Amino acid sequence: MIFTFLYPFSLIPLRISYLISDYFYYLLYYIIRYRRKVVSENIKKAFSYLSEKEQIVIEKQFYKNFCDNFIETIKLLSLSQKELQSHITADYSELEKIISEKRNCHIYLGHQFNWEWANTHIASVLKNTNIIVAYKPIRNHSINNLMLKIRSRFGSKMVASKNIKKEMEEFSNKQHILILVADQNPKIPERSFWTSFLSQKTAFLSGTELYTASNKTTSFFANIIKVKRGHYKFIITPLFDFSKPYKIGIITHLFTEKLENAILANPENYLWSHKRWKLTYKSEYKKRWISDLQYH
Repeated sequence: MIFTFLYPFSLIPLRISYLISDYFYYLLYYIIRYRRKVVSENIKKAFSYLSEKEQIVIEKQFYKNFCDNFIETIKLLSLSQKELQSHITADYSELEKIISEKRNCHIYLGHQFNWEWANTHIASVLKNTNIIVAYKPIRNHSINNLMLKIRSRFGSKMVASKNIKKEMEEFSNKQHILILVADQNPKIPERSFWTSFLSQKTAFLSGTELYTASNKTTSFFANIIKVKRGHYKFIITPLFDFSKPYKIGIITHLFTEKLENAILANPENYLWSHKRWKLTYKSEYKKRWISDLQYH
């Protein structure tokens, strides 16, 4: 039903779709005021050193990118492989090296726009490799099915993050690249990793790293840069390859550092509409603190 409704919209050329996006931006920001308070509070916490005027500039540009992201995600319903690749520049030589060595790897990324295009692009290029994407199921069954359809269009295999260990058993003996959106909000603070992120004491899922560590899988960070409207650049850089002694929390520590630097460079390209800091740090979480981890 939703697919039937949205598919015709996906056929609209992007240059026209962005006019629709501009309309939605005005509607969401000025009329509906969609999550304005959450976005404003998040940006104020992360960029307290900026003036109110500078914070509002980030806020407004975020809403524009947010609407573009929505339009671009719908576009994936009909976007051809050739067209997708024409909008994205990426160097996958690090991944191709891993593939040539018959090894697996994990790619960590954050909620930078447009992560949906990033996931599908890798699968569209590395056709002969199992590209697996861990996702958080959406409660609405129809929307969840729609997103699964979009995310798997170019060959990506989807696994639910809450059942990742079980669902990955199918690929245990198959070479693969697993993509992990690793800045999801954890539910249990006592089991989370805690670190300083954008000057805030922040909780991160521990299970993501522990899964990587259990298999001693080489990991990378994917930085998504919006070059201009509808055009992105993906930069893949190493995180941890277990050539050095592993310390619990080190992968998350390295990931959060890289993600923070990416956000500081392009703050308007991060998903500020989710409650990044809804968990409050307590002294009893000190043993879960990972910011001081370093190599020796």
